Amino acid sequence: MVGEATFEAQSKIVQFMNSYKFRVEPDTVLPCEPRPVEAPIPEALAPPPAAPAPLPEEGPPIDEPPLMMATMAAASVLNKSVANKSVLNKAALNKNKNKNKNKNKNKSTMDGASLGVSQLIPAFELRRLHQQPSRNAFTAARRFTWEMLDILPPPGPDYTRLEAAVLLSMQRRDRERARRLPDIQAEATISVSEFTRALHIEDIGGFEQTEGLFQAILTACEYVGLLYKSQFNRLRPNQFESLLRPLLPVPVHESYPSNHAFQCFSIVFAFSTILPEHPATDDLARIAQNVAENREWAGLHYPSDTQAGRDLARRFAPYLHDAFGSLFQAVHDEWV
Repeated sequence: MVGEATFEAQSKIVQFMNSYKFRVEPDTVLPCEPRPVEAPIPEALAPPPAAPAPLPEEGPPIDEPPLMMATMAAASVLNKSVANKSVLNKAALNKNKNKNKNKNKNKSTMDGASLGVSQLIPAFELRRLHQQPSRNAFTAARRFTWEMLDILPPPGPDYTRLEAAVLLSMQRRDRERARRLPDIQAEATISVSEFTRALHIEDIGGFEQTEGLFQAILTACEYVGLLYKSQFNRLRPNQFESLLRPLLPVPVHESYPSNHAFQCFSIVFAFSTILPEHPATDDLARIAQNVAENREWAGLHYPSDTQAGRDLARRFAPYLHDAFGSLFQAVHDEWV
Protein backbone atom coordinates (compact mmCIF):
# COMPACT_ATOMS: atom_id res chain seq x y z
CA MET A 1 0.00 0.00 0.00
CA VAL A 2 2.77 2.43 0.89
CA GLY A 3 4.57 1.66 -2.36
CA GLU A 4 1.44 2.32 -4.44
CA ALA A 5 0.83 5.70 -2.69
CA THR A 6 4.43 6.73 -3.29
CA PHE A 7 4.14 5.78 -6.97
CA GLU A 8 0.93 7.81 -7.34
CA ALA A 9 2.55 10.84 -5.65
CA GLN A 10 5.57 10.60 -7.89
CA SER A 11 3.39 10.30 -10.96
CA LYS A 12 1.48 13.46 -9.99
CA ILE A 13 4.71 15.37 -9.50
CA VAL A 14 5.96 14.16 -12.85
CA GLN A 15 2.68 15.16 -14.47
CA PHE A 16 2.91 18.62 -12.90
CA MET A 17 6.48 19.12 -14.06
CA ASN A 18 5.56 18.00 -17.55
CA SER A 19 2.51 20.29 -17.62
CA TYR A 20 4.31 23.52 -16.69
CA LYS A 21 7.44 25.11 -18.09
CA PHE A 22 9.47 27.97 -16.76
CA ARG A 23 11.23 30.74 -18.65
CA VAL A 24 14.48 31.89 -17.11
CA GLU A 25 15.19 35.62 -17.37
CA PRO A 26 18.35 37.45 -16.24
CA ASP A 27 16.88 38.33 -12.81
CA THR A 28 13.74 36.23 -12.42
CA VAL A 29 11.99 32.98 -13.37
CA LEU A 30 8.58 33.26 -15.07
CA PRO A 31 6.10 30.40 -15.52
CA CYS A 32 4.86 29.58 -18.99
CA GLU A 33 1.34 28.71 -19.99
CA PRO A 34 0.39 25.20 -18.91
CA ARG A 35 0.25 22.58 -21.63
CA PRO A 36 -2.87 20.45 -21.94
CA VAL A 37 -2.42 16.99 -20.54
CA GLU A 38 -3.51 14.22 -22.86
CA ALA A 39 -5.91 11.80 -21.29
CA PRO A 40 -4.66 8.24 -21.20
CA ILE A 41 -6.29 5.87 -23.69
CA PRO A 42 -8.00 2.91 -22.09
CA GLU A 43 -6.40 -0.42 -22.83
CA ALA A 44 -9.66 -1.73 -24.28
CA LEU A 45 -9.69 1.03 -26.94
CA ALA A 46 -5.93 0.94 -27.67
CA PRO A 47 -5.09 -0.30 -31.17
CA PRO A 48 -3.43 -3.71 -31.34
CA PRO A 49 0.35 -3.70 -31.84
CA ALA A 50 1.49 -3.91 -35.42
CA ALA A 51 2.67 -7.31 -36.59
CA PRO A 52 6.39 -7.57 -37.40
CA ALA A 53 7.26 -7.39 -41.06
CA PRO A 54 7.93 -10.83 -42.58
CA LEU A 55 11.55 -11.64 -43.34
CA PRO A 56 12.41 -11.96 -47.02
CA GLU A 57 12.67 -15.51 -48.25
CA GLU A 58 16.13 -16.82 -49.07
CA GLY A 59 16.72 -17.08 -52.74
CA PRO A 60 19.61 -17.68 -55.10
CA PRO A 61 22.63 -15.37 -54.61
CA ILE A 62 22.38 -12.11 -56.43
CA ASP A 63 25.10 -11.56 -58.96
CA GLU A 64 27.28 -8.51 -58.52
CA PRO A 65 26.74 -5.74 -60.98
CA PRO A 66 28.86 -6.01 -64.11
CA LEU A 67 30.46 -2.63 -63.37
CA MET A 68 31.76 -3.79 -59.98
CA MET A 69 33.16 -6.99 -61.49
CA ALA A 70 34.94 -5.04 -64.18
CA THR A 71 36.43 -2.69 -61.59
CA MET A 72 37.75 -5.58 -59.51
CA ALA A 73 39.26 -7.25 -62.58
CA ALA A 74 41.00 -4.03 -63.60
CA ALA A 75 42.40 -3.58 -60.09
CA SER A 76 43.73 -7.15 -60.11
CA VAL A 77 45.47 -6.63 -63.44
CA LEU A 78 46.94 -3.35 -62.19
CA ASN A 79 48.32 -4.99 -59.03
CA LYS A 80 49.89 -7.78 -61.06
CA SER A 81 51.53 -5.32 -63.42
CA VAL A 82 52.92 -3.30 -60.50
CA ALA A 83 54.28 -6.46 -58.86
CA ASN A 84 55.90 -7.60 -62.10
CA LYS A 85 57.43 -4.15 -62.57
CA SER A 86 58.83 -4.26 -59.03
CA VAL A 87 60.38 -7.68 -59.65
CA LEU A 88 61.94 -6.46 -62.89
CA ASN A 89 63.35 -3.39 -61.16
CA LYS A 90 64.88 -5.54 -58.40
CA ALA A 91 66.38 -7.89 -60.97
CA ALA A 92 67.89 -4.98 -62.87
CA LEU A 93 69.25 -3.50 -59.64
CA ASN A 94 70.88 -6.78 -58.63
CA LYS A 95 72.29 -7.17 -62.12
CA ASN A 96 73.91 -3.74 -61.98
CA LYS A 97 75.12 -4.34 -58.44
CA ASN A 98 76.82 -7.61 -59.32
CA LYS A 99 78.13 -6.44 -62.66
CA ASN A 100 81.45 -5.31 -61.25
CA LYS A 101 81.67 -8.22 -58.85
CA ASN A 102 81.59 -10.68 -61.74
CA LYS A 103 84.17 -8.73 -63.71
CA ASN A 104 87.13 -10.80 -62.54
CA LYS A 105 85.25 -14.00 -61.86
CA ASN A 106 87.02 -16.01 -64.54
CA LYS A 107 90.54 -14.76 -63.84
CA SER A 108 93.11 -17.36 -62.86
CA THR A 109 96.72 -17.49 -61.84
CA MET A 110 99.57 -18.38 -64.12
CA ASP A 111 99.40 -21.90 -62.67
CA GLY A 112 95.69 -22.24 -63.34
CA ALA A 113 94.48 -21.93 -59.75
CA SER A 114 91.28 -19.97 -59.30
CA LEU A 115 91.49 -16.80 -57.24
CA GLY A 116 87.79 -16.28 -56.51
CA VAL A 117 86.40 -15.62 -53.07
CA SER A 118 84.63 -18.98 -53.23
CA GLN A 119 88.02 -20.66 -52.67
CA LEU A 120 87.70 -21.67 -49.02
CA ILE A 121 90.82 -23.85 -48.72
CA PRO A 122 93.94 -22.66 -50.60
CA ALA A 123 94.95 -26.22 -51.50
CA PHE A 124 97.37 -25.22 -54.26
CA GLU A 125 99.19 -22.71 -52.06
CA LEU A 126 99.34 -25.14 -49.14
CA ARG A 127 100.88 -27.73 -51.44
CA ARG A 128 103.53 -25.25 -52.50
CA LEU A 129 104.15 -24.45 -48.85
CA HIS A 130 104.88 -28.13 -48.23
CA GLN A 131 107.29 -28.27 -51.15
CA GLN A 132 109.75 -25.90 -49.51
CA PRO A 133 113.19 -27.52 -49.36
CA SER A 134 114.86 -28.55 -46.14
CA ARG A 135 117.95 -26.81 -44.79
CA ASN A 136 120.11 -29.67 -46.04
CA ALA A 137 119.62 -30.02 -49.78
CA PHE A 138 120.75 -33.68 -49.73
CA THR A 139 118.22 -34.95 -47.20
CA ALA A 140 114.46 -35.08 -47.20
CA ALA A 141 112.75 -32.57 -44.98
CA ARG A 142 111.31 -34.14 -41.86
CA ARG A 143 110.13 -30.71 -40.86
CA PHE A 144 109.79 -27.78 -43.20
CA THR A 145 111.72 -24.60 -42.64
CA TRP A 146 108.61 -22.61 -41.81
CA GLU A 147 107.88 -25.10 -39.01
CA MET A 148 111.15 -24.21 -37.28
CA LEU A 149 111.03 -20.43 -37.26
CA ASP A 150 113.01 -18.75 -34.52
CA ILE A 151 110.41 -17.35 -32.15
CA LEU A 152 110.80 -17.09 -28.40
CA PRO A 153 109.30 -19.87 -26.28
CA PRO A 154 106.53 -18.95 -23.83
CA PRO A 155 107.58 -17.41 -20.50
CA GLY A 156 108.08 -19.49 -17.39
CA PRO A 157 105.62 -19.89 -14.50
CA ASP A 158 106.77 -16.79 -12.61
CA TYR A 159 106.19 -14.46 -15.54
CA THR A 160 102.98 -16.29 -16.39
CA ARG A 161 101.76 -15.58 -12.85
CA LEU A 162 102.38 -11.88 -13.41
CA GLU A 163 100.49 -11.98 -16.70
CA ALA A 164 97.59 -13.75 -15.00
CA ALA A 165 97.50 -10.92 -12.45
CA VAL A 166 97.29 -8.44 -15.33
CA LEU A 167 94.36 -10.37 -16.81
CA LEU A 168 92.62 -10.37 -13.43
CA SER A 169 92.96 -6.59 -13.23
CA MET A 170 91.49 -6.32 -16.73
CA GLN A 171 88.63 -8.58 -15.66
CA ARG A 172 87.74 -6.17 -12.84
CA ARG A 173 87.31 -3.27 -15.29
CA ASP A 174 83.68 -3.99 -15.99
CA ARG A 175 82.93 -0.93 -18.12
CA GLU A 176 85.81 -1.45 -20.51
CA ARG A 177 85.06 -5.14 -20.75
CA ALA A 178 81.39 -4.46 -21.49
CA ARG A 179 82.38 -1.91 -24.14
CA ARG A 180 84.57 -4.46 -25.90
CA LEU A 181 82.12 -7.34 -25.54
CA PRO A 182 80.28 -6.86 -28.90
CA ASP A 183 83.60 -6.80 -30.78
CA ILE A 184 84.89 -9.78 -28.82
CA GLN A 185 81.84 -11.81 -29.77
CA ALA A 186 81.97 -10.70 -33.41
CA GLU A 187 85.69 -11.51 -33.67
CA ALA A 188 85.37 -15.01 -32.23
CA THR A 189 85.60 -16.13 -35.86
CA ILE A 190 87.71 -13.74 -37.91
CA SER A 191 86.11 -12.43 -41.09
CA VAL A 192 87.77 -10.68 -44.01
CA SER A 193 85.18 -7.92 -43.65
CA GLU A 194 87.21 -6.60 -40.71
CA PHE A 195 89.90 -5.61 -43.21
CA THR A 196 87.93 -4.96 -46.39
CA ARG A 197 85.89 -2.40 -44.45
CA ALA A 198 89.06 -0.47 -43.65
CA LEU A 199 89.99 -0.55 -47.35
CA HIS A 200 86.48 0.67 -48.31
CA ILE A 201 85.93 -2.28 -50.66
CA GLU A 202 83.41 -4.22 -48.58
CA ASP A 203 80.43 -3.57 -50.88
CA ILE A 204 82.29 -2.74 -54.08
CA GLY A 205 82.90 -5.15 -56.93
CA GLY A 206 86.22 -5.64 -58.67
CA PHE A 207 88.31 -6.60 -55.60
CA GLU A 208 87.70 -10.33 -55.52
CA GLN A 209 91.43 -11.09 -55.60
CA THR A 210 92.03 -9.03 -52.46
CA GLU A 211 89.20 -10.71 -50.59
CA GLY A 212 90.38 -14.11 -51.82
CA LEU A 213 93.92 -13.45 -50.61
CA PHE A 214 92.73 -12.36 -47.17
CA GLN A 215 90.56 -15.46 -46.83
CA ALA A 216 93.36 -17.75 -48.00
CA ILE A 217 95.78 -16.20 -45.51
CA LEU A 218 93.32 -16.72 -42.66
CA THR A 219 92.97 -20.39 -43.58
CA ALA A 220 96.66 -21.10 -44.12
CA CYS A 221 97.78 -19.27 -40.98
CA GLU A 222 95.22 -21.07 -38.87
CA TYR A 223 96.80 -24.35 -39.95
CA VAL A 224 100.37 -23.15 -39.36
CA GLY A 225 99.51 -21.56 -36.03
CA LEU A 226 98.06 -24.80 -34.68
CA LEU A 227 101.37 -26.53 -35.42
CA TYR A 228 103.24 -24.00 -33.29
CA LYS A 229 100.64 -24.23 -30.53
CA SER A 230 101.18 -27.97 -30.29
CA GLN A 231 104.94 -27.44 -30.08
CA PHE A 232 104.82 -25.08 -27.10
CA ASN A 233 101.77 -26.62 -25.38
CA ARG A 234 101.03 -23.65 -23.10
CA LEU A 235 98.01 -23.75 -20.80
CA ARG A 236 95.18 -21.30 -21.27
CA PRO A 237 94.97 -18.44 -18.74
CA ASN A 238 91.87 -19.83 -17.00
CA GLN A 239 93.64 -23.18 -16.62
CA PHE A 240 96.53 -21.46 -14.88
CA GLU A 241 94.44 -18.99 -12.84
CA SER A 242 91.07 -20.36 -11.73
CA LEU A 243 89.69 -16.90 -10.85
CA LEU A 244 89.61 -15.87 -14.51
CA ARG A 245 86.19 -15.96 -16.15
CA PRO A 246 86.54 -15.90 -19.97
CA LEU A 247 83.85 -14.13 -21.97
CA LEU A 248 83.84 -16.81 -24.67
CA PRO A 249 84.07 -20.60 -24.70
CA VAL A 250 87.72 -21.57 -24.29
CA PRO A 251 89.17 -23.29 -27.38
CA VAL A 252 90.47 -26.81 -26.90
CA HIS A 253 93.91 -26.11 -28.38
CA GLU A 254 96.85 -24.46 -26.66
CA SER A 255 97.37 -20.79 -25.92
CA TYR A 256 100.81 -19.85 -27.31
CA PRO A 257 101.04 -18.16 -29.78
CA SER A 258 97.76 -16.34 -30.39
CA ASN A 259 96.32 -17.50 -33.69
CA HIS A 260 94.12 -14.40 -33.96
CA ALA A 261 97.21 -12.20 -33.75
CA PHE A 262 99.10 -14.43 -36.19
CA GLN A 263 96.31 -14.42 -38.78
CA CYS A 264 95.50 -10.71 -38.57
CA PHE A 265 99.10 -9.49 -38.69
CA SER A 266 99.82 -11.88 -41.58
CA ILE A 267 97.15 -10.03 -43.57
CA VAL A 268 98.69 -6.70 -42.57
CA PHE A 269 102.22 -7.72 -43.59
CA ALA A 270 101.01 -9.25 -46.85
CA PHE A 271 99.06 -6.17 -47.90
CA SER A 272 101.94 -3.91 -46.86
CA THR A 273 104.23 -5.97 -49.09
CA ILE A 274 101.87 -5.66 -52.05
CA LEU A 275 100.99 -1.98 -51.63
CA PRO A 276 103.37 -0.36 -49.14
CA GLU A 277 102.22 3.13 -50.16
CA HIS A 278 98.54 2.48 -49.48
CA PRO A 279 97.24 4.91 -46.81
CA ALA A 280 95.13 2.23 -45.09
CA THR A 281 98.08 0.06 -44.01
CA ASP A 282 98.19 1.81 -40.64
CA ASP A 283 94.47 1.21 -40.19
CA LEU A 284 94.94 -2.49 -40.94
CA ALA A 285 97.68 -2.70 -38.31
CA ARG A 286 95.46 -0.96 -35.78
CA ILE A 287 92.60 -3.38 -36.50
CA ALA A 288 94.91 -6.38 -36.10
CA GLN A 289 96.22 -5.09 -32.78
CA ASN A 290 92.70 -4.42 -31.53
CA VAL A 291 91.53 -7.92 -32.47
CA ALA A 292 94.51 -9.44 -30.67
CA GLU A 293 94.00 -7.32 -27.55
CA ASN A 294 90.32 -8.21 -27.43
CA ARG A 295 91.35 -11.83 -26.98
CA GLU A 296 93.23 -10.74 -23.87
CA TRP A 297 90.21 -8.84 -22.56
CA ALA A 298 88.14 -11.95 -23.18
CA GLY A 299 90.48 -13.89 -20.88
CA LEU A 300 91.63 -16.28 -23.61
CA HIS A 301 95.24 -15.16 -24.17
CA TYR A 302 98.19 -13.74 -22.27
CA PRO A 303 99.85 -10.57 -23.58
CA SER A 304 102.89 -12.67 -24.47
CA ASP A 305 100.65 -14.82 -26.70
CA THR A 306 99.74 -11.72 -28.68
CA GLN A 307 103.37 -10.67 -29.06
CA ALA A 308 104.36 -14.17 -30.18
CA GLY A 309 101.59 -14.20 -32.78
CA ARG A 310 102.84 -10.94 -34.23
CA ASP A 311 106.45 -12.16 -34.30
CA LEU A 312 105.39 -15.38 -35.99
CA ALA A 313 103.50 -13.41 -38.65
CA ARG A 314 106.58 -11.31 -39.38
CA ARG A 315 108.87 -14.34 -39.70
CA PHE A 316 106.37 -16.37 -41.69
CA ALA A 317 105.68 -13.54 -44.17
CA PRO A 318 108.45 -14.53 -46.68
CA TYR A 319 107.19 -18.12 -46.85
CA LEU A 320 103.65 -16.86 -47.26
CA HIS A 321 104.80 -14.69 -50.16
CA ASP A 322 106.52 -17.66 -51.84
CA ALA A 323 103.45 -19.87 -51.54
CA PHE A 324 100.95 -17.18 -52.58
CA GLY A 325 103.18 -15.31 -55.04
CA SER A 326 100.80 -15.46 -58.00
CA LEU A 327 97.93 -14.32 -55.82
CA PHE A 328 100.03 -11.45 -54.48
CA GLN A 329 100.63 -10.34 -58.07
CA ALA A 330 96.93 -10.60 -58.91
CA VAL A 331 96.05 -8.37 -55.96
CA HIS A 332 98.67 -5.85 -57.06
CA ASP A 333 97.21 -5.78 -60.57
CA GLU A 334 93.76 -5.31 -59.09
CA TRP A 335 94.76 -2.09 -57.33
CA VAL A 336 97.30 -0.59 -59.72
